[in-house]
Amino acid sequence: MMNSSLPEKVKLLSMLTEIYDQLEELEIVLEASFSDLRSQMNHDEQKKLLEPIHRLTMLEMELDKINPPSPESTIGHCNSATRALKLEMGF
Repeated sequence: MMNSSLPEKVKLLSMLTEIYDQLEELEIVLEASFSDLRSQMNHDEQKKLLEPIHRLTMLEMELDKINPPSPESTIGHCNSATRALKLEMGF
């Protein structure tokens, strides 16, 4: 009885080893695929952010044409951030 179950155990162990090897190969493929996907998504998000930045810069330039900044406001580098905050807040 014990001798007949031994070949089945070896066969089962062999099958489990094969499954394990396939899972390791799948893990490598998935890791590479997700890495590429993460890079592509990061690139897409950066591209999406560039458009609003460009539009905001153009709006700031138009605002400067209509209402030139006063000498007091050009002293610090916070002018752009202050103006952006005011635009965002709506006043």
